[in-house]
Amino acid sequence: MAEIEALIKAFSGHGVDEKTVISILGNSQPEHRQAFRKEGGFFAEDERRFERWNDHHVKLLKHEFMRFKNAVVLWAMHPWERDARLIKEALKKGPNSNSVIVEIASTRSSDELLGARKAYHSLFEHSIEEDVASHIHGKEKKVHYIASLIASRLLIREYNLLLKKNLCALASSW
Repeated sequence: MAEIEALIKAFSGHGVDEKTVISILGNSQPEHRQAFRKEGGFFAEDERRFERWNDHHVKLLKHEFMRFKNAVVLWAMHPWERDARLIKEALKKGPNSNSVIVEIASTRSSDELLGARKAYHSLFEHSIEEDVASHIHGKEKKVHYIASLIASRLLIREYNLLLKKNLCALASSW
């Protein structure tokens, strides 16, 4: 019965305790499943004495496991690809998701931004700047400015590397 209480607790509240669910389900017996259906409050018996899952709970679980799956997929991706896909998704969702673009632009190093730009171009055959310019209009144009900053930060970095290389070559020729 302790397993049933733990399983009920794992499905309750905000989010799903995936580790507990997997552990219990992996070791459960048919009797445990039947007791869970009787005591969990997630199932209801209809007029035909058929135990069926409460539709609301089904929707909640699907949503929670989808979020878990998405988190695992994002975790497993290369950071550049992850950032590129997050930017593309933010552009598709519209102005309410512009904060994702701003966060990526302001928290990544120049090398990470360059990698995300390369990944974005490789995945979607457009530059981030082009897509931002074509998807964002009106007051949200500030995000386009941020995309331009990404490009300028990268250009400054490339310029500094070129300058350093030329200065080293000049110094060695003296």
